[in-house]
Amino acid sequence: MKISIILGTRPQIIKSAPVYEALSKAGLDCDIVNTGQHYDYEMNRQFFSELKLPDPSADLGIGQGSPSEQVSGIVAGLGKLFSESRPDLAIVPGDTNSALAAGVACSKSGLPAAHLEAGCRSGDARMAEEVNRRVLDHMSQVLMCPTSACVGNVKAERVLARAIANVGDTMYDSLLKFMPSLEMMDAASKHGLEDGSYAFMTLHRAETVDDAGTLRATMGAVGALGIPVAFSVHPRTRERIRSFGIEPSPNMRLLEPLPYVETLSLASRSKLVITDSGGLQKEAYWLGKPVLVARETTEWGEIVKAGAAFLVGSAPAGIRSGFRKAGRVKASSFRASRRIFGSGNASANVVRLVSRFLSGGKVAVES
Repeated sequence: MKISIILGTRPQIIKSAPVYEALSKAGLDCDIVNTGQHYDYEMNRQFFSELKLPDPSADLGIGQGSPSEQVSGIVAGLGKLFSESRPDLAIVPGDTNSALAAGVACSKSGLPAAHLEAGCRSGDARMAEEVNRRVLDHMSQVLMCPTSACVGNVKAERVLARAIANVGDTMYDSLLKFMPSLEMMDAASKHGLEDGSYAFMTLHRAETVDDAGTLRATMGAVGALGIPVAFSVHPRTRERIRSFGIEPSPNMRLLEPLPYVETLSLASRSKLVITDSGGLQKEAYWLGKPVLVARETTEWGEIVKAGAAFLVGSAPAGIRSGFRKAGRVKASSFRASRRIFGSGNASANVVRLVSRFLSGGKVAVES
């Protein structure tokens, strides 16, 4: 049996690295296909090296383009690849254009898809990621959910998958593996910052950065908080800042996209994290840092319910209010982490679920 993991963006690489390692250790034939949706070295191949993944068996090199161009190019490229390599299962992580396209290619090629991080829902259909993950769930035969709430979401939608299970979050597996390296790195000092004195920020979603008013308001409100801000800037966001003529506040340091461990180090040594990223919301929570979510909704409502994350949008009043609340977050808000996201063995659970599916054994739908 042959398994292909289809990825193309930074968060997909982080989700997939422990899964590839676990599948390989279990003796399963597994390869990686890179769509190239993230085409900058800092956003893609640097992560292959850092997370110790092998070179992809195929690289579609899809590169820059509109969402429609990316999706259509990946569908065509994967369709041709699947007809040649004929895998028995494709594992598709996340909710990117690469993930949606991989699901379509699998469906049209008669290849079963296993969606890693299935069932996440923000309830906001304006988000491209929300549409992508909903459609992908309904095209997949195996749904590997990171939380029990995600299982509830897909069951409520009556998806037709043959296997649905709460496997835990594989991003947590990655974080735990690299924790020793993280603890040895002092990224704050590297960037001239004092532990616990600054905010660490990332912004990249289209609804945040593609509108000049929203991006200007968000950056202005964060800059007015009165603390240093380490802003790791996505290439697309940097281009928007330039084209919109936005002048960052003097206390805001614009950094290049950072390696995985350095990102975690800056987050772990910060006072709080500000982001519109789904992955960083979770990583901050696991590191015990409060999060201001620069959105109106989130797919990780469990962290909001735990009192460790605050939906602040882009308005100055919401960001100021969230900043005050973040300063009052107690350590108890982070104690439910293992109960919500698992204990760091999600990749092993993925191997068991995939092995049962491929062997034709009984695959139960989790209640």
